[in-house]
Amino acid sequence: MSQQQTVILVGAGHAHLHVAAHAEALVKCGARVVLVDPTEFWYSGLATGMLGGMYEPEADQIDPRPLIEARGGEFIQDRVESVDSCARQLHLDGGGVLAFDYVSINVGSRVDESAILGADNDPSVWSVKPVANLWKLREYLEARFCERKILRVAVVGGGPTGSEVTANLTALAGCYDIDLRVTLITNNDRLIPEAPAGAARALQRKLTKRGVVIRTHTHIVRREGESLIAEDGRVFEADVVVLALGLEAHPLVYKTGLPTHPKNGLRINAMLHSIDDERVFAAGDCAAMEGFNLPKLGVFGVRQAAYIHANLLASLDSKPLATYEPQKRYLAILNLGDGTALSTWGPFWWNGSSSMWLKHWIDHRFLKQYR
Repeated sequence: MSQQQTVILVGAGHAHLHVAAHAEALVKCGARVVLVDPTEFWYSGLATGMLGGMYEPEADQIDPRPLIEARGGEFIQDRVESVDSCARQLHLDGGGVLAFDYVSINVGSRVDESAILGADNDPSVWSVKPVANLWKLREYLEARFCERKILRVAVVGGGPTGSEVTANLTALAGCYDIDLRVTLITNNDRLIPEAPAGAARALQRKLTKRGVVIRTHTHIVRREGESLIAEDGRVFEADVVVLALGLEAHPLVYKTGLPTHPKNGLRINAMLHSIDDERVFAAGDCAAMEGFNLPKLGVFGVRQAAYIHANLLASLDSKPLATYEPQKRYLAILNLGDGTALSTWGPFWWNGSSSMWLKHWIDHRFLKQYR
Protein backbone atom coordinates (compact mmCIF):
# COMPACT_ATOMS: atom_id res chain seq x y z
CA MET A 1 0.00 0.00 0.00
CA SER A 2 1.33 3.44 -0.92
CA GLN A 3 1.97 5.92 1.88
CA GLN A 4 -0.86 8.36 2.55
CA GLN A 5 -0.26 11.81 1.08
CA THR A 6 -1.16 15.00 2.94
CA VAL A 7 -2.83 17.98 1.30
CA ILE A 8 -2.93 21.16 3.38
CA LEU A 9 -5.13 24.14 2.57
CA VAL A 10 -3.76 27.31 4.13
CA GLY A 11 -6.50 29.89 4.60
CA ALA A 12 -10.27 29.63 4.27
CA GLY A 13 -10.53 31.96 1.27
CA HIS A 14 -12.93 31.92 -1.66
CA ALA A 15 -11.03 29.16 -3.47
CA HIS A 16 -10.52 26.92 -0.46
CA LEU A 17 -14.20 26.98 0.51
CA HIS A 18 -14.83 25.18 -2.78
CA VAL A 19 -11.98 22.71 -2.21
CA ALA A 20 -13.19 22.04 1.35
CA ALA A 21 -16.75 21.47 0.12
CA HIS A 22 -15.42 18.87 -2.34
CA ALA A 23 -12.72 17.39 -0.11
CA GLU A 24 -14.27 13.91 -0.25
CA ALA A 25 -12.83 13.44 -3.74
CA LEU A 26 -9.32 14.06 -2.36
CA VAL A 27 -10.01 11.76 0.59
CA LYS A 28 -11.17 9.01 -1.78
CA CYS A 29 -7.77 9.27 -3.46
CA GLY A 30 -6.26 8.30 -0.11
CA ALA A 31 -5.19 11.80 0.93
CA ARG A 32 -5.32 13.39 4.33
CA VAL A 33 -6.87 16.84 3.79
CA VAL A 34 -6.32 19.58 6.36
CA LEU A 35 -7.64 23.16 6.33
CA VAL A 36 -5.75 25.61 8.55
CA ASP A 37 -7.24 29.00 9.40
CA PRO A 38 -7.37 31.11 12.58
CA THR A 39 -10.95 32.32 12.27
CA GLU A 40 -14.22 32.32 10.34
CA PHE A 41 -14.45 33.20 6.68
CA TRP A 42 -15.77 36.72 6.16
CA TYR A 43 -17.31 37.17 2.72
CA SER A 44 -16.18 40.35 0.98
CA GLY A 45 -19.34 40.51 -1.13
CA LEU A 46 -21.52 41.44 1.86
CA ALA A 47 -18.86 43.36 3.77
CA THR A 48 -19.74 46.89 2.74
CA GLY A 49 -23.45 46.17 3.12
CA MET A 50 -22.67 45.01 6.65
CA LEU A 51 -20.87 48.30 7.27
CA GLY A 52 -23.91 50.20 5.98
CA GLY A 53 -26.33 48.40 8.30
CA MET A 54 -27.93 46.17 5.66
CA TYR A 55 -26.53 42.92 7.11
CA GLU A 56 -25.55 41.71 10.54
CA PRO A 57 -22.11 40.06 10.95
CA GLU A 58 -23.54 36.55 11.26
CA ALA A 59 -24.87 36.83 7.71
CA ASP A 60 -21.37 37.54 6.43
CA GLN A 61 -19.53 34.63 8.07
CA ILE A 62 -18.98 30.95 7.35
CA ASP A 63 -17.50 28.50 9.84
CA PRO A 64 -15.07 26.37 7.78
CA ARG A 65 -14.76 23.60 10.38
CA PRO A 66 -18.08 21.78 9.74
CA LEU A 67 -17.70 22.39 6.01
CA ILE A 68 -14.52 20.34 5.67
CA GLU A 69 -15.13 17.86 8.49
CA ALA A 70 -18.40 16.79 6.88
CA ARG A 71 -16.37 15.82 3.78
CA GLY A 72 -13.80 13.74 5.63
CA GLY A 73 -11.17 16.44 6.10
CA GLU A 74 -9.67 18.05 9.20
CA PHE A 75 -9.72 21.60 10.49
CA ILE A 76 -6.95 23.21 12.55
CA GLN A 77 -7.73 26.60 14.06
CA ASP A 78 -4.34 28.25 13.92
CA ARG A 79 -2.32 30.65 11.83
CA VAL A 80 0.47 29.46 9.51
CA GLU A 81 3.58 31.44 10.37
CA SER A 82 5.81 30.19 7.54
CA VAL A 83 6.08 27.59 4.78
CA ASP A 84 9.30 25.62 4.40
CA SER A 85 8.95 24.44 0.80
CA CYS A 86 12.25 22.55 0.89
CA ALA A 87 11.45 20.51 4.01
CA ARG A 88 7.75 20.44 3.05
CA GLN A 89 6.64 21.70 6.43
CA LEU A 90 4.32 24.39 7.75
CA HIS A 91 5.17 26.17 10.99
CA LEU A 92 2.13 27.26 12.96
CA ASP A 93 1.79 30.32 15.14
CA GLY A 94 0.80 28.02 18.01
CA GLY A 95 4.14 26.21 17.76
CA GLY A 96 3.09 23.12 15.82
CA VAL A 97 4.65 21.78 12.64
CA LEU A 98 2.72 20.13 9.81
CA ALA A 99 4.32 18.06 7.07
CA PHE A 100 2.76 18.16 3.63
CA ASP A 101 2.99 16.56 0.22
CA TYR A 102 0.94 19.31 -1.41
CA VAL A 103 -0.05 22.69 -0.06
CA SER A 104 -2.39 25.36 -1.42
CA ILE A 105 -2.29 28.93 -0.14
CA ASN A 106 -5.40 31.14 -0.23
CA VAL A 107 -4.81 33.81 2.41
CA GLY A 108 -5.87 36.94 0.53
CA SER A 109 -4.42 40.41 0.74
CA ARG A 110 -3.99 43.31 3.09
CA VAL A 111 -3.87 47.10 2.86
CA ASP A 112 -0.42 48.62 2.59
CA GLU A 113 -0.68 50.95 5.59
CA SER A 114 2.99 51.87 5.25
CA ALA A 115 2.03 53.90 2.16
CA ILE A 116 0.90 56.64 4.56
CA LEU A 117 3.43 57.72 7.16
CA GLY A 118 1.95 57.61 10.65
CA ALA A 119 -1.00 55.38 9.72
CA ASP A 120 0.46 52.28 11.36
CA ASN A 121 -0.83 51.69 14.90
CA ASP A 122 -3.07 54.78 14.80
CA PRO A 123 -6.40 53.72 16.39
CA SER A 124 -8.28 56.28 14.30
CA VAL A 125 -7.10 54.63 11.06
CA TRP A 126 -9.08 51.63 9.81
CA SER A 127 -8.13 49.31 6.94
CA VAL A 128 -10.73 47.60 4.76
CA LYS A 129 -8.81 44.34 5.17
CA PRO A 130 -9.31 42.03 6.95
CA VAL A 131 -13.06 42.18 6.31
CA ALA A 132 -13.81 41.86 10.04
CA ASN A 133 -12.44 45.40 10.40
CA LEU A 134 -15.55 46.77 8.71
CA TRP A 135 -17.77 45.24 11.40
CA LYS A 136 -15.55 46.71 14.12
CA LEU A 137 -15.68 50.08 12.37
CA ARG A 138 -19.48 49.93 12.27
CA GLU A 139 -19.59 49.17 16.00
CA TYR A 140 -17.28 52.11 16.68
CA LEU A 141 -19.31 54.51 14.55
CA GLU A 142 -22.66 53.37 15.96
CA ALA A 143 -21.40 54.05 19.48
CA ARG A 144 -20.42 57.59 18.42
CA PHE A 145 -23.75 58.09 16.62
CA CYS A 146 -25.66 57.10 19.74
CA GLU A 147 -23.78 59.88 21.52
CA ARG A 148 -24.94 62.20 18.69
CA LYS A 149 -21.37 62.95 17.74
CA ILE A 150 -20.74 64.39 14.28
CA LEU A 151 -17.57 62.91 12.86
CA ARG A 152 -15.32 63.82 9.99
CA VAL A 153 -14.42 60.68 8.02
CA ALA A 154 -11.89 60.44 5.21
CA VAL A 155 -11.82 57.42 2.89
CA VAL A 156 -8.50 57.12 1.09
CA GLY A 157 -8.81 55.20 -2.17
CA GLY A 158 -11.33 55.78 -4.95
CA GLY A 159 -11.46 52.28 -6.38
CA PRO A 160 -14.45 49.92 -6.09
CA THR A 161 -13.90 49.20 -2.39
CA GLY A 162 -13.30 52.80 -1.36
CA SER A 163 -16.37 53.94 -3.30
CA GLU A 164 -18.56 51.20 -1.80
CA VAL A 165 -17.30 51.96 1.70
CA THR A 166 -18.07 55.65 1.23
CA ALA A 167 -21.60 54.96 0.02
CA ASN A 168 -22.31 52.66 2.94
CA LEU A 169 -20.85 55.03 5.52
CA THR A 170 -23.46 57.57 4.44
CA ALA A 171 -26.13 54.84 4.61
CA LEU A 172 -25.15 53.93 8.17
CA ALA A 173 -25.22 57.58 9.24
CA GLY A 174 -28.67 57.89 7.66
CA CYS A 175 -29.95 55.09 9.91
CA TYR A 176 -29.13 57.32 12.89
CA ASP A 177 -30.05 60.62 11.25
CA ILE A 178 -26.48 61.79 11.68
CA ASP A 179 -24.82 64.38 9.46
CA LEU A 180 -21.63 62.45 8.73
CA ARG A 181 -18.99 64.51 6.96
CA VAL A 182 -17.28 62.20 4.49
CA THR A 183 -14.40 63.02 2.17
CA LEU A 184 -13.37 60.51 -0.50
CA ILE A 185 -9.78 60.98 -1.63
CA THR A 186 -8.11 59.42 -4.66
CA ASN A 187 -4.86 60.10 -6.48
CA ASN A 188 -6.53 59.22 -9.81
CA ASP A 189 -8.41 61.67 -12.01
CA ARG A 190 -11.75 59.95 -11.27
CA LEU A 191 -13.39 57.25 -9.21
CA ILE A 192 -13.29 53.55 -10.21
CA PRO A 193 -10.74 54.21 -12.99
CA GLU A 194 -11.02 50.70 -14.50
CA ALA A 195 -14.78 51.06 -15.00
CA PRO A 196 -16.49 52.85 -17.90
CA ALA A 197 -16.29 56.63 -17.60
CA GLY A 198 -20.09 56.92 -17.59
CA ALA A 199 -20.31 54.61 -14.58
CA ALA A 200 -17.74 56.70 -12.73
CA ARG A 201 -19.67 59.90 -13.45
CA ALA A 202 -22.92 58.34 -12.23
CA LEU A 203 -21.23 57.17 -9.06
CA GLN A 204 -19.71 60.59 -8.41
CA ARG A 205 -23.08 62.30 -8.88
CA LYS A 206 -24.77 59.94 -6.46
CA LEU A 207 -22.11 60.36 -3.75
CA THR A 208 -22.03 64.13 -4.19
CA LYS A 209 -25.82 64.32 -3.72
CA ARG A 210 -25.32 62.62 -0.37
CA GLY A 211 -22.90 65.31 0.71
CA VAL A 212 -19.67 63.41 0.07
CA VAL A 213 -16.74 65.66 -0.84
CA ILE A 214 -14.62 64.03 -3.55
CA ARG A 215 -10.99 65.00 -4.03
CA THR A 216 -9.18 63.64 -7.10
CA HIS A 217 -5.50 64.02 -8.06
CA THR A 218 -4.68 63.88 -4.35
CA HIS A 219 -1.88 61.71 -2.99
CA ILE A 220 -2.02 61.33 0.79
CA VAL A 221 1.41 60.75 2.31
CA ARG A 222 1.11 61.38 6.05
CA ARG A 223 -1.20 61.18 9.07
CA GLU A 224 -0.55 63.77 11.78
CA GLY A 225 -2.94 64.04 14.72
CA GLU A 226 -6.40 64.51 13.22
CA SER A 227 -5.04 65.58 9.82
CA LEU A 228 -4.16 63.88 6.57
CA ILE A 229 -1.36 65.58 4.65
CA ALA A 230 -1.23 65.39 0.87
CA GLU A 231 1.96 65.32 -1.16
CA ASP A 232 1.27 68.88 -2.36
CA GLY A 233 0.84 70.13 1.22
CA ARG A 234 -2.95 70.24 1.39
CA VAL A 235 -4.45 69.29 4.73
CA PHE A 236 -7.65 67.28 5.28
CA GLU A 237 -9.12 67.11 8.77
CA ALA A 238 -10.46 63.69 9.73
CA ASP A 239 -11.44 62.11 13.04
CA VAL A 240 -11.63 58.70 11.35
CA VAL A 241 -9.63 57.48 8.34
CA VAL A 242 -10.54 54.43 6.26
CA LEU A 243 -7.78 53.04 4.06
CA ALA A 244 -8.96 51.39 0.85
CA LEU A 245 -5.81 51.60 -1.21
CA GLY A 246 -2.67 49.70 -2.08
CA LEU A 247 -3.77 46.09 -1.62
CA GLU A 248 -0.80 43.76 -1.43
CA ALA A 249 -0.48 40.01 -0.99
CA HIS A 250 -0.56 38.51 2.50
CA PRO A 251 2.96 38.43 3.99
CA LEU A 252 2.87 34.63 4.41
CA VAL A 253 3.70 34.04 0.74
CA TYR A 254 6.98 35.90 1.22
CA LYS A 255 7.96 33.30 3.83
CA THR A 256 7.98 30.34 1.46
CA GLY A 257 11.44 30.72 -0.07
CA LEU A 258 9.78 30.65 -3.49
CA PRO A 259 9.73 33.35 -6.21
CA THR A 260 7.33 36.20 -5.46
CA HIS A 261 6.19 39.49 -6.94
CA PRO A 262 7.00 42.50 -4.67
CA LYS A 263 3.31 43.33 -4.11
CA ASN A 264 1.19 40.73 -5.89
CA GLY A 265 2.34 37.56 -4.14
CA LEU A 266 3.55 34.07 -4.99
CA ARG A 267 4.43 33.73 -8.65
CA ILE A 268 2.35 30.95 -10.16
CA ASN A 269 1.87 29.52 -13.64
CA ALA A 270 -1.28 28.58 -15.53
CA MET A 271 -1.61 25.38 -13.48
CA LEU A 272 -1.79 27.65 -10.38
CA HIS A 273 1.30 26.25 -8.69
CA SER A 274 4.57 28.00 -7.94
CA ILE A 275 6.81 28.53 -10.95
CA ASP A 276 9.54 26.76 -8.94
CA ASP A 277 7.59 24.11 -7.04
CA GLU A 278 4.76 22.03 -8.47
CA ARG A 279 3.69 20.98 -4.97
CA VAL A 280 2.87 24.53 -3.79
CA PHE A 281 -0.35 26.01 -5.19
CA ALA A 282 -1.88 29.43 -4.63
CA ALA A 283 -5.07 31.26 -5.58
CA GLY A 284 -6.75 34.62 -5.16
CA ASP A 285 -5.19 37.84 -3.94
CA CYS A 286 -2.00 36.21 -2.63
CA ALA A 287 -1.03 34.83 -6.06
CA ALA A 288 0.66 36.59 -8.98
CA MET A 289 -0.05 34.71 -12.19
CA GLU A 290 2.71 34.91 -14.78
CA GLY A 291 1.78 37.06 -17.77
CA PHE A 292 -1.20 38.74 -16.07
CA ASN A 293 -1.77 41.61 -13.66
CA LEU A 294 -5.07 40.53 -12.18
CA PRO A 295 -7.00 42.95 -9.96
CA LYS A 296 -7.43 41.78 -6.39
CA LEU A 297 -11.09 40.83 -6.64
CA GLY A 298 -12.89 37.79 -5.28
CA VAL A 299 -14.24 36.83 -8.71
CA PHE A 300 -10.82 35.52 -9.71
CA GLY A 301 -10.41 33.39 -6.59
CA VAL A 302 -13.89 31.95 -7.14
CA ARG A 303 -13.04 31.02 -10.74
CA GLN A 304 -9.68 29.54 -9.74
CA ALA A 305 -11.27 27.33 -7.08
CA ALA A 306 -12.31 24.49 -9.40
CA TYR A 307 -8.83 24.47 -10.98
CA ILE A 308 -7.10 24.24 -7.60
CA HIS A 309 -9.33 21.30 -6.67
CA ALA A 310 -8.87 19.56 -10.03
CA ASN A 311 -5.11 20.02 -10.02
CA LEU A 312 -4.69 18.74 -6.48
CA LEU A 313 -6.62 15.63 -7.56
CA ALA A 314 -4.50 15.31 -10.69
CA SER A 315 -1.31 15.69 -8.67
CA LEU A 316 -2.35 12.91 -6.29
CA ASP A 317 -3.06 10.63 -9.28
CA SER A 318 0.05 11.72 -11.23
CA LYS A 319 -2.16 12.94 -14.07
CA PRO A 320 -1.78 16.05 -16.29
CA LEU A 321 -2.86 19.30 -14.72
CA ALA A 322 -5.52 21.64 -16.12
CA THR A 323 -4.59 25.15 -17.23
CA TYR A 324 -6.50 28.18 -15.99
CA GLU A 325 -7.06 31.20 -18.22
CA PRO A 326 -8.35 34.34 -16.47
CA GLN A 327 -11.61 35.74 -17.74
CA LYS A 328 -11.14 38.89 -19.82
CA ARG A 329 -14.39 40.41 -18.60
CA TYR A 330 -15.98 40.05 -15.21
CA LEU A 331 -19.11 41.33 -13.53
CA ALA A 332 -18.51 43.83 -10.74
CA ILE A 333 -21.42 45.13 -8.65
CA LEU A 334 -21.06 47.92 -6.09
CA ASN A 335 -23.61 48.13 -3.28
CA LEU A 336 -24.44 51.84 -2.97
CA GLY A 337 -26.22 51.50 0.36
CA ASP A 338 -29.59 52.90 -0.77
CA GLY A 339 -31.18 49.81 -2.28
CA THR A 340 -29.39 50.31 -5.58
CA ALA A 341 -26.12 49.01 -7.00
CA LEU A 342 -23.78 49.93 -9.82
CA SER A 343 -22.95 47.04 -12.16
CA THR A 344 -20.14 46.96 -14.72
CA TRP A 345 -19.18 44.30 -17.24
CA GLY A 346 -16.50 45.34 -19.69
CA PRO A 347 -17.69 48.54 -21.41
CA PHE A 348 -21.28 48.08 -20.17
CA TRP A 349 -22.78 49.42 -16.96
CA TRP A 350 -26.14 49.96 -15.32
CA ASN A 351 -27.31 51.40 -12.02
CA GLY A 352 -30.49 50.72 -10.08
CA SER A 353 -32.47 48.37 -7.87
CA SER A 354 -32.24 45.54 -10.42
CA SER A 355 -28.45 45.57 -10.00
CA MET A 356 -28.90 45.30 -6.24
CA TRP A 357 -31.32 42.40 -6.69
CA LEU A 358 -28.74 40.61 -8.86
CA LYS A 359 -25.97 41.23 -6.34
CA HIS A 360 -28.14 39.94 -3.50
CA TRP A 361 -28.92 36.77 -5.47
CA ILE A 362 -25.28 36.11 -6.40
CA ASP A 363 -23.95 36.73 -2.90
CA HIS A 364 -26.52 34.62 -1.09
CA ARG A 365 -26.21 31.79 -3.61
CA PHE A 366 -22.46 31.76 -2.97
CA LEU A 367 -22.87 31.67 0.82
CA LYS A 368 -25.67 29.09 0.79
CA GLN A 369 -23.57 26.45 -0.95
CA TYR A 370 -21.03 26.48 1.91
CA ARG A 371 -23.42 26.50 4.87
